[in-house]
Amino acid sequence: MDSRKSITVSSLTAVLALLALLACGCQGMTDGGQATEVNRTIVVHSFSIGEEVMTDGLFPAFQNEWRERTGQAVTFQGVFTSSEQVADSIIAGGAGDIAIFSSEQHATWLRINNMVETDWHTFPQEGVISCSPIVLVVRPGNPFGIHGWSDLTRSGLAVIHPNLCTSGGAQWAVLAEYGTFLLDSNGDEAYAWEELEQVWGNVISCPATSREAMREFLYGTGDVLVTYEQDALLAQSRGAAFEIVMPNNTIMSEHLVVIVDKNVREWERDVVEAFVAFLWSEQAQSIFTRYYFRSASDELLNEAVPEFQPINNSFTVDELGGWAYVYPNVIHRTCEQLLPNSR
Repeated sequence: MDSRKSITVSSLTAVLALLALLACGCQGMTDGGQATEVNRTIVVHSFSIGEEVMTDGLFPAFQNEWRERTGQAVTFQGVFTSSEQVADSIIAGGAGDIAIFSSEQHATWLRINNMVETDWHTFPQEGVISCSPIVLVVRPGNPFGIHGWSDLTRSGLAVIHPNLCTSGGAQWAVLAEYGTFLLDSNGDEAYAWEELEQVWGNVISCPATSREAMREFLYGTGDVLVTYEQDALLAQSRGAAFEIVMPNNTIMSEHLVVIVDKNVREWERDVVEAFVAFLWSEQAQSIFTRYYFRSASDELLNEAVPEFQPINNSFTVDELGGWAYVYPNVIHRTCEQLLPNSR
């Protein structure tokens, strides 16, 4: 056999070996000669305040559970930004196997754009993995005597509010504000909008995410911050000096998970689905509460967290007309007409 023929045979052998490897579902070989799955990577896109609970809590917990169950390794890549930016990034072609949103509206966008086939409503809790009420954060001693949403209408008050054109937390916040005024006035939409205008007349800064808004408040800007209870409690646990006010009426934000089917490769689907299912396990729900998210499925876990303040009255998006109504008529309208840079 001449040298050229020898090279051709060797190349063909290498190609066949590679094809055989791929046909086995990306398997490698152990020292004992038995096939084993190579390390697989799950790319998770999440809204901003999910960073600590995911990277420090849930990712390592699932890695340990998966290795114990299968003997295999799994790696996570996390991307954390505003909920609306998560949706925009994935729709634009960004790699992501799983998306965790601060509101269902953003998940719906992925479905409309054919990124999601698996119906998250078939998951436990209809896809909701954690919750957090919208609260007010004030300086120590509450010098302005802030107790509820109507207090934010006072002239001269400086309010920090995340940008509802990008932030899911901000969108929940504006629903808490508008919804309280609407329900307190027995459904008077004109009154609710007038009061909302007064609140937003006091907004001096709108950072892109809830986490950035918290950072700006901690740097000393503003008198009041509107944010998630979770992010406020987490900052307090790390030494931040402020007080948290639970309004008499508020809304409970609900955070849900979707599988981005268009991006999930066949040999990764089992581990992707396993991680999503893991999020409702007792272990995972307990981790959520350790990072001050309220459990979506176990009220006893919530009762075990002394920092969680009681909620006197809460309402839902459905009571305000559902996402199909509130997004264009409350959120988008506020974004277009009341945001500081739109006035």
